[in-house]
Amino acid sequence: MRVPPVRFSSDSDDLFMRSMIMKYAAEEKTDDGTPSGNFFLNEASARAASGEVLSSHKGLKGGDLKGYLDTYFPRTWAHFDVNGSGFIGVEVMPQFARFIASDQTLQL
Repeated sequence: MRVPPVRFSSDSDDLFMRSMIMKYAAEEKTDDGTPSGNFFLNEASARAASGEVLSSHKGLKGGDLKGYLDTYFPRTWAHFDVNGSGFIGVEVMPQFARFIASDQTLQL
């Protein structure tokens, strides 16, 4: 059972971040296998999250959404995964979403 950090656990908190944590991010485990509270997205989960954001906030659907993601997702991913680790921290997803949408004023 995934438990979001306290600051993202109620309806009055940041709904976007809670969605990223609960639907898309994977939680790092400590050496003894317990949840660490650190959440990360891999390339596939970040692409899926980007698709949801672009669909709901920019109205892109079907082939238009696929074409947009095919064009802009690789360079967005490279911009945020600068070390090539294959993961980005969930805390950068608001910036990631605004970057891929090419709209820095996007209300998430």
